[in-house]
This record gives sequence, structure tokens and C-alpha cells, in this order.
Amino acid sequence: MLSVDLTYVHDTVLYSMDSVNDVMIDEDGVFKYILIELCEKKRGGSGSGEQRKKLIIRGFEWAEFHADILDRVSPKFDQLGLTYECLGGGRIRHDKQQQSIHIYGYSVGFGQADHGKAQELVCLKYDYPEANITWSNSGY
Repeated sequence: MLSVDLTYVHDTVLYSMDSVNDVMIDEDGVFKYILIELCEKKRGGSGSGEQRKKLIIRGFEWAEFHADILDRVSPKFDQLGLTYECLGGGRIRHDKQQQSIHIYGYSVGFGQADHGKAQELVCLKYDYPEANITWSNSGY
């Protein structure tokens, strides 16, 4: 069997972080979320050693604490050779039937995330009316 290294395709360097979804949140309910910054160094080719960054959000109803989310998702980042930093957290109220998402609050352990950046990411994933995806720095 032929083994092919797909790291380079037509002199374009592929990144591991491209395989990481920008947004993974539960489809309904109220739950904790965290905003994470991923960082990856460009491997090989011209500009080797340059860093590329990407913001992602993760939010799940099963998480009792914001740190539980990071503990669950970080092994995949380690496996891909990515560095990461939790930039803060909050809560999301997602009502799929009403096509609405509200991002608010803060994490005691990680501090308050930039809910505006989280909103931008959520808007890219969900085709809800823009007025139905809101955020606020109020509440817990």
C-alpha cells in the first residue's frame, strides 16, 4: 500500500487547526460556554515558524463548571499539536424552536469571555435572523 504525506498540497501548507470546528454548542437549553484561542505554528514551506490563531467556542449542558469543558476538549488540541488558552466563559441560552441564542454572564474560574466575538462565531454557524443572536455582559 502506498503511503502519502498530505502535509503539502501544491506548496500550500495545511494546518491541524483547520480540522477543528469553530462552534460546538448544544442545540437547545441554557448552558455554560468557553471562548478558546487556538494557536499553531506553520510547519515547513516558506514562512516556517509563523503562528496562526483561531477563536472557537464550546458550550454544553452537561458541564457543571466551565473548566469541565476545557478538560474534555483539550486532549484533542494536544493530539493535534495545538496550543490553546481559555479566554473566558459565560452562558448561552439556545432556543432552537424560536431560532434564538443569547450569550451572557461570566465564568468564575476563567473570567468573562468577549461575548461579541462569541456572537460573531455563532452567527457564522446558525442561519438565524441576526436580531435573534444577542449578547450581554449582564447576568450569571
